[in-house]
Amino acid sequence: MARFSLRRFETQARMSLMIGIVSCLCLLVLGYLVFHNTNWSEWVIYYGHRWRRQAVHLLAAITVMAATAALGFGLNSAGQRRNTRPRESWLGFFLGAGIICFAVVLVFIFRQRALYVG
Repeated sequence: MARFSLRRFETQARMSLMIGIVSCLCLLVLGYLVFHNTNWSEWVIYYGHRWRRQAVHLLAAITVMAATAALGFGLNSAGQRRNTRPRESWLGFFLGAGIICFAVVLVFIFRQRALYVG
């Protein structure tokens, strides 16, 4: 069998962890985009360009899709007997689930508190 095959559960576990790390990096960039130019005393997020709102939504969609892939690969390979890397499967699963939750919360905060100034 080929060295890299998504039919193998070890490969799924490794992909789950790697995609989870990529989605975590996307979440950090999303957090920066959401909380950039925030007035904490008034709890308002100011943005001056229309592209920022679209960038937040696009990056949130990419983050959620990547985290969903990590969650799916981790869930599929976690309980298999032939999987020699169950820790990576569970880590990718929980990383994906947590990142989905945080991304949804960040988009909700941006949608509720963003104020266009321009």
